[in-house]
Amino acid sequence: MQPSFAKFFPAALMIGVVAALVVYASGALGATYPWAGAVWLIFISWALYFMAGAKVSRIHKYAIGLTGGLVFGWLTLAIMPFFSSIFGATLGLPMTVLVVATTIVLLELTDWFELAPAYFFSFAAYFAFVFGGFAGDASNLTAGIYAWVMLMAGLGVGFITSVLRTSIFNVEKVPLEWRETVFDRERR
Repeated sequence: MQPSFAKFFPAALMIGVVAALVVYASGALGATYPWAGAVWLIFISWALYFMAGAKVSRIHKYAIGLTGGLVFGWLTLAIMPFFSSIFGATLGLPMTVLVVATTIVLLELTDWFELAPAYFFSFAAYFAFVFGGFAGDASNLTAGIYAWVMLMAGLGVGFITSVLRTSIFNVEKVPLEWRETVFDRERR
């Protein structure tokens, strides 16, 4: 059974309000720090927080995966010229990505580094951030640091909204089995 609309609406509204505040704050900060205007980075890691189970006990794994994806993005740009010198301009990037993607998936065999979706999300986000010009004329490494700040902010927002959502459901006395969405039940 699912919670009624009346029981679920306050949690949904809280998420909407927080999302609006995040967009507002990002825009305000973006006026001074253009990289802070890349609000979509916050939404990527916020969504990942919930997609990966919204477990505080795993937040270090979320952070490691998101950080690792940025590192792999930076490494891709750093080693691509070397791969291009071996494989040619056409195959340089694909061969670099072959090595990176294989490594990311192999990390799933470890305990602390196994959250491959986080790596792939932030890997792709790194390129969108760098080539979208969000870091201005900053180096690729500095761009990675800026992107990291935004991704970690998203994890913070995920944690805060998870706590607020639980608090709302507790006040409303929503039974634990009714707190799951259809998406949550389909993941099992």
